[in-house]
Amino acid sequence: MSDSHDGPPSHFRVLAEHFSAFASLSAAELKLLGDLAEAARYHPPYRDLYVAGAPPPPLRMVVAGWACQYRLLPDGHRQIVSLKLPGDLLTPLMPVRLPSSCAVAALTELETVNAQPFADAAAAAEPAHPGLAHGIRVMAHLDDMLLYDQIVRLGRQTACGRFAHLMLELRERLDRVGLAETDSFPMPLTQDVLADVLGFSVVHVNRTVQQLRRDRLLDIRNGTVTLTQPAALQELSGWAPLPGAPVGPRPPRRPGGRKG
Repeated sequence: MSDSHDGPPSHFRVLAEHFSAFASLSAAELKLLGDLAEAARYHPPYRDLYVAGAPPPPLRMVVAGWACQYRLLPDGHRQIVSLKLPGDLLTPLMPVRLPSSCAVAALTELETVNAQPFADAAAAAEPAHPGLAHGIRVMAHLDDMLLYDQIVRLGRQTACGRFAHLMLELRERLDRVGLAETDSFPMPLTQDVLADVLGFSVVHVNRTVQQLRRDRLLDIRNGTVTLTQPAALQELSGWAPLPGAPVGPRPPRRPGGRKG
């Protein structure tokens, strides 16, 4: 990846953009993010990173690629509980680290960084990195909100509303780390994966996409989603932006940092 304006952000910039959406960061906090970014770990696609019921894994954060938390049912069906995008923790931030009831898998090539310093800052009575401590606590709250949205999507929304709501959510989350345009964003998910997220069959996913296309609400081509009528999609789905607008200027680009 590149730090140039016309290329995707570096791992450092993903971290800095994400945390700066929730708190002002000091020079020391930006340096910590840069050091963590330089030690990113690669994970191959289509592999489980953690299995359900195992001891709690080390806390890690995504800086490139997509992953998911999922539950595998006895009949072989998979329900994806949450999608993990750049800037997200792979597992929940909890005071007591208990074994998870969900597995975590890489959906694409994935890179992650050690997120334990963020958890340590959040747990400290007088953290050395208060901006990161505040940011990670806000992120934990937003994770809960995303889970509530997923419950409502699966339980009460129509097929088109369900799909529209997810697309608006993904655009917002990717935009926070500089990976989305105003009305478009990359989405490397197959229809099989979308079916597992939305509780559809693959045939139902295809029919829903075609209906939204016919209504000229969105389009999906070559791995890119274009929201042609975002306001209409918002009305259809009842989607509302998550809290956490930027509180100040974006962080400076870090010269000489590791390229993601």
